[in-house]
Amino acid sequence: MLIGVCDDNDIIRKEIIEFCHRFRESSLIQYEIVSFSSGEKLLAYEKLIDILFLDIQMRGINGVKTAERIREKDDSMIIIFLTGFRAFMQEGYRVKAFRYLLKPIKEEELAIALREAIEDMTKNTKAVVDKQGETVFVKLKNIFYIESEGRGTLVRTNLQSFDSVLTMNEWEEILNTDDFYRVHKAYIVNMEFVEEIGKYILLDNGEKVELSVRKAAKFKKACKEYRRRNAR
Repeated sequence: MLIGVCDDNDIIRKEIIEFCHRFRESSLIQYEIVSFSSGEKLLAYEKLIDILFLDIQMRGINGVKTAERIREKDDSMIIIFLTGFRAFMQEGYRVKAFRYLLKPIKEEELAIALREAIEDMTKNTKAVVDKQGETVFVKLKNIFYIESEGRGTLVRTNLQSFDSVLTMNEWEEILNTDDFYRVHKAYIVNMEFVEEIGKYILLDNGEKVELSVRKAAKFKKACKEYRRRNAR
């Protein structure tokens, strides 16, 4: 898990970082911490951040604009806004802010926000060990498909791809069968991203996945049921 802190005030940024270190020691929850003094530096960072403390009023690109840029690529990052004025709290709804903390920030409020953010992140999230031995946190709803690859699997999400030591059978046990379907001995797909079904399955990111002939009819029926169940 990776937690980010972005605030152009050096003192506040340092206080939140120190709090995150204390929280990690007391909670025994393992995570890394990265910090940024501007929205520009945050946006240039290439790793995926799971939970972000983000100041709204910063020099240069402000927190709301920074969050808008983040949401263009990442819909799952948990953003906790930091602000000195209640008037700015309305601006975060369109970027799906998880919470607002008013400055000066009390440590107990930080603790509640971080604990609830971690709980929210771990819902429908799987900690997966990749083939390099690193732990990757992946939201199951963001998985496009899983492909058999050697003794493990390739996991393709809307944000990244990584090799996993888990087998296809192990993934089948993990995934919710109402959302995912094993369409081929080498593929499991998320029905949310299915665009078209023919000889191949076309996903809405433009990729094609093989479809077993003997599973085609049942898969088409499952997709229709999925669409009906999730119709808005």
